[in-house]
Amino acid sequence: MNLEISTATSLAGRASSDADPISIVICGILFIVGIVLAFDWKGAAERFYHMTSTVTFGFVGLATPRTLRFVGAVIALLGLIGVIVEIVVQIS
Repeated sequence: MNLEISTATSLAGRASSDADPISIVICGILFIVGIVLAFDWKGAAERFYHMTSTVTFGFVGLATPRTLRFVGAVIALLGLIGVIVEIVVQIS
């Protein structure tokens, strides 16, 4: 039993040595979509806002295109972090 606990303790927190290429692609796509929304490239945030406000049931509340730009910046940040983590995992 002590062997099982020590093995589980020693393996806890370790990442696998192989990075998943699909994860890199997905995080890269999230980064690009987040950048497009954050910088409102060609009115993308406003178009996305109008599309979601017509499709979503009920009302959208206090959401505005500016809110979507902020959410896009967060998505871009998380996508960038995901790409960096996957690349570092693949290198090591």
